[in-house]
Amino acid sequence: MPLDGVVVARLRCEMDCPESTPVLVVKDSETGEVVAGTQELPADLPITGLEMVLVFRPAAPLTDGHAYSVTVEGQDPALLTGLETRASADLDLEVGAHATAAIVRVEESWYDTPSCCNAFDTCGSETVCLAKEVERYVVLGVHTGEAARDGAGQYVRTVTFLSPDGAELGKRTTWSRGSVVEHTYEDAAPEYCYQVTYRSLIDGATIEEERVCVPHGDAGATGVFPTDMATVDPAIRRCESPPEGFEDVWCAARGDCEPAGGAEEGEGCSVSAGRGAPSGWALSAIGLALAGRVVRRRGRR
Repeated sequence: MPLDGVVVARLRCEMDCPESTPVLVVKDSETGEVVAGTQELPADLPITGLEMVLVFRPAAPLTDGHAYSVTVEGQDPALLTGLETRASADLDLEVGAHATAAIVRVEESWYDTPSCCNAFDTCGSETVCLAKEVERYVVLGVHTGEAARDGAGQYVRTVTFLSPDGAELGKRTTWSRGSVVEHTYEDAAPEYCYQVTYRSLIDGATIEEERVCVPHGDAGATGVFPTDMATVDPAIRRCESPPEGFEDVWCAARGDCEPAGGAEEGEGCSVSAGRGAPSGWALSAIGLALAGRVVRRRGRR
């Protein structure tokens, strides 16, 4: 991190979450001393109810070459996940040091009302739904890059999605590095546009990048299409009884499996994301921000 930077930490709590705001503890790993400073909750960050982002501002510049640990005050040591960073006087954290990238892709979802059935596999019961038609639509995904790899969190990045004529279609804000924000277009267009704005967590200064437009290219056709029944075979064969309107498909799919259905040999279960989750706030990521004026990287257009 830069010597005059701030620590930006994302915390996550899945159970027994305290009502009070957690307190970050930053220590010099070389000396063991606690770093004096203040912390705040930055506004307008896109976080879920399980997450929180904190900014810690050291009271004095950090020591070049020293490592600093970041933990949460009062966390059970057995469950504590501490993170560490290193202070450096030579970092390139300019806006635009890592360009954004955008990808146009076509996705699909059921178009008409689906028919559902009860199904079983090695993980237990579930509901399987099918429809005769799918709708294919465009999704523009903007990768905000590894901007400031050694100082992720220097800026909050807002992606504004635009029509080719400049009309605003929507906005998505992101803080974490390497994140992707997306916008859905019901109708295909020759190109899809976006604009990235950076806001410093240090002083609120902003930089607005130039608009970028990405051609539809060979992403594929959009519209309503018949469902490819070959793709639904693995799902429908696990149904206890045929979904309404799919009797022939169900019988054909189950012709080569056991009458009781079930999962394929070797198929296992995924572990629930919440199983074994620690209590209280735990660090999930930290970033470091450069104190001072927002700087545009020269020569980038």
